[in-house]
Amino acid sequence: MVKQSIQHTAMWYGYSGLIPFIALALLIITNVFSDNVCRVMFDHYSAIILSFMAGVYWPLAMREEGPVNPKRLMIASIGLALWGWMALMLPETLRALAFAAGFFFLFGIDRWVLDVIWSNLYLTMRSHLTAVVVSCQIVVALFG
Repeated sequence: MVKQSIQHTAMWYGYSGLIPFIALALLIITNVFSDNVCRVMFDHYSAIILSFMAGVYWPLAMREEGPVNPKRLMIASIGLALWGWMALMLPETLRALAFAAGFFFLFGIDRWVLDVIWSNLYLTMRSHLTAVVVSCQIVVALFG
């Protein structure tokens, strides 16, 4: 019973996390606000979420067991967080594409490296979240 409650909560938080991506992408491409506030919020939210998701790898690496070399998992965790930070310094179009690549790479680690430790429910949710986030990034890159 507890496990189902935690899974339900995780799914609720995961899918709710898409709201800022979708809302801000729509505001950016429709140019509702003439200033750059929505773009700054979108980019900073992207960096925070990419870093947060990559941070999951750190405690997995500390276990020193599992499907991947712990040092490589720590490097991936740190590298993706730094990728998000450095993406903030790129021109707007490249910034969104860099975030898209970061989220896609993050999903690749989850799906093809760590798939033996994640549940099918989690991997399904992650595939949905990644598809929406990467789509928002591409839409912002092309039309923002």
